[in-house]
Amino acid sequence: MSSAVSPYLPAGDRRWLLVSICQFTIVAAFIAFWQTGPSFVFDEMLVSRPSLIFAQTAKWLGDGVLFGATLATLKVVLTGLLFGGVAGVTFGLAAALWRPIELVIEPIVEILFALPKSAFVPLFILWFGISFRQHAIFTATVVFFFFFLATFNGVRSVPIALRNVLSLSGASTWQTVHLLYLPASTDWMLAGLRLAMPQAFLAAITAEVIASRDGLGHLVKANAAVMNAAGMLAALLFLVLLSVALSATALFVGEQSRWRVR
Repeated sequence: MSSAVSPYLPAGDRRWLLVSICQFTIVAAFIAFWQTGPSFVFDEMLVSRPSLIFAQTAKWLGDGVLFGATLATLKVVLTGLLFGGVAGVTFGLAAALWRPIELVIEPIVEILFALPKSAFVPLFILWFGISFRQHAIFTATVVFFFFFLATFNGVRSVPIALRNVLSLSGASTWQTVHLLYLPASTDWMLAGLRLAMPQAFLAAITAEVIASRDGLGHLVKANAAVMNAAGMLAALLFLVLLSVALSATALFVGEQSRWRVR
C-alpha cells in the first residue's frame, strides 16, 4: 500500500502521507454526513449544519460579536493562569522545601483537588458577584492545584546528592531555588501548564455559562436559550480553536526555555 502512494518517497514520508490522507478522509466524511444528516436523520434545530455554523461565525466576525466575547474570555483565562500559576508555584516550592509547611498545606490541597470545582461557582458568585473578578478568581483557584502539584513533585524529584552539593558550597535558599530547584522542575511545571491550560478554559466557560454578562460562555448560553444550535456550536468550536492555539503557543514557548531538560 505504501508503494501505491509514491515509490519515490522515503518510508517515513509515505507513512505520514497515508496517515494524513486517512485523517482528512475521516474529517471530510464526518462534515459531509453532518451537512446532509439533518435532511434524513437528525433534527436541524438540535445539531444545525456546518454551513450554517460557518455563516454564523462569519456574521459574528463581521459585526465584532465574536471578537468581544473572545477577548472577555481570554482575559479571564490569562488572568487566572497568571495568579493561579504564581500562587501554585510559590506554595509548591514552600511545601517541598519546608516540612512543616508541607504537613499543613499538602493534605488540604489533596482534599480540595478531589472536589468538583464547578459546584463552588454559586459560592464564588455570592462572594464576588457576577463580574470579571469572580470569573478570574474561580479560574485561578482551579489552575492553582496543577501548578502546586507540578512544582511540589518537581522539587521533590531533585536528587539529594545535588542538594547536598549546593549546601556544602554555602548556597543560600534563593540561590538553591534559582540554580537547582526551578531548572530541575521546569519540565514538571510545563506539564502542569499543559494540564492547566484546558482546565482554565473549562473553568472560565463554566463560570460564564452559569452567570455572566459577556464572554464565549455567555454566547453559548444565550444561543442555547433561544435554540440557536448554529450560534451555540459556532461559539463552542471557536472556543476549541482558541484553546488549542493558546496551548500550542504555551508549549512552543516552554520548548524554548533555557531551563528545559532536552
